[in-house]
Amino acid sequence: MTGRAILLADRFRMEYRILKAVSLYFNDIHIIGTGDGAWLKHSRHCRAFHELGKPFALAGPGEADAIDQYAKEHQISCILPTCGHTTRFLASYPERFETPCFPIPAADAFDRLNNKLTFHQLCRDLDLPTPDTRIFETWSELRAAASTGALIYPFIVKPPSLDGSWGVRRINGPEDLCGQVDYSPILAQDFIPGRDLCVFYLCERGTIVGQVAYTFARYGIRFVQRPKVEAFSRAIAAHLALDGVIGFDLRERADGQVFFIESNPRFWFRMDVTALAGLDFIRAALTKEPLRQGPPDGLELRNRGRLLKAAVLPWRLNWLERRVIREFARDPLLPFLELLGKTRSAGPVVPKDRTIVTIPANVTPY
Repeated sequence: MTGRAILLADRFRMEYRILKAVSLYFNDIHIIGTGDGAWLKHSRHCRAFHELGKPFALAGPGEADAIDQYAKEHQISCILPTCGHTTRFLASYPERFETPCFPIPAADAFDRLNNKLTFHQLCRDLDLPTPDTRIFETWSELRAAASTGALIYPFIVKPPSLDGSWGVRRINGPEDLCGQVDYSPILAQDFIPGRDLCVFYLCERGTIVGQVAYTFARYGIRFVQRPKVEAFSRAIAAHLALDGVIGFDLRERADGQVFFIESNPRFWFRMDVTALAGLDFIRAALTKEPLRQGPPDGLELRNRGRLLKAAVLPWRLNWLERRVIREFARDPLLPFLELLGKTRSAGPVVPKDRTIVTIPANVTPY
């Protein structure tokens, strides 16, 4: 481990896992943020927490100047984002930072990828497989389209620009169209039978230099190899000349056909366990070292609750699960508080256009 870093965070759940991933490379981490991000100051990996005063979705050039000045005063060697808002913030003001920042997509590329509708249009432009998608300004318009057969059940509704499955619902029939959703516009997307597939890439000037892919097992995730998806993804990376981390959520049918659902041009939730599996995206991006081959095809990792229960019989754990348990033991306070429900769940930050009012209770989409 080497050097000092600033991590930008105004939420907790995913940001804590990114903090753990960053701590595998940096040994002195300062966190600048607000809101639920303040929980991170209780981690042993956090050297200091500095209050920003507003969410990053509402931050501007003044906050960028203040963060860069803080970095100079504390001899910071790199500033890193966590979520989509912090990534977009760094992309918005590159000229404000004299301190090096982690590689990220340019602002226009980020916006095209981070919006589900424009990402769908990009896939269409590049002739990549993606479900049919329509946009409606109101819930009434969507219900009218469903009643005329213009939308075929089942289908998925979602907001165009929120992450973490906020507001995503599966509509199986007319009975699911009762009530309202409190966001606008509304995306309606064909439902693809099959299973979820997540892929993440490290890019450098439009070239993919590292990757990881996994599906969801019964109690966790299963690492897989998907060269066909990589071929599709290279077209996107090259077209947008991408830098940094980019992720894609796909659906994979039983016949092996895949469909691009949405894009995540940012760090992701399981970045810490991916690093423990040998794929350290932070180190690779900053040192230009090639990523390793990664975990073998089919290796499974149980989710945290299941893993902690299984730890009483450690000889039944695989090598990655043992690594995850050891890392858990290094910084146990926040994970236990989260399991006990003491930390608040991360919610969507109101974007600058303020179109989001509230988010309805999620219905599991797939």
